[in-house]
Amino acid sequence: MTRDWASRRKRYERDVPAVQLGNLASNLSRLAWFARQSADTDVALVFRESKYFTEWAAPHCSVEQQALLAELQRQLADWERQWGKHKPPSAIAQEAQQWSGRLLESSGLGKWERCQVTGSDGGGTR
Repeated sequence: MTRDWASRRKRYERDVPAVQLGNLASNLSRLAWFARQSADTDVALVFRESKYFTEWAAPHCSVEQQALLAELQRQLADWERQWGKHKPPSAIAQEAQQWSGRLLESSGLGKWERCQVTGSDGGGTR
């Protein structure tokens, strides 16, 4: 499957950084799912898209988030190299899910998600 990466980038960069990081977190959850299923179908595309998302989001993020994204770029490359080889899929799945949570926390969306689950925003108003 081919993608129009230039159009995809324009659309992605229209979002605010929190949404960009949320989309990347979603991709990491997809990687975790593929790993748990030991599925290779479309996983290369998700790796590629995730790498692009980290690159495209970085200029719009805080310095702390940029450092997180740089670390994630290295992690994505490691997972891709290890996919189906030396690292158990369950380990990749667990790590990808943890990274997804880190991105949600960094974006501020993790707090919002907890508020939705608990029904409280911590401030007494909605």
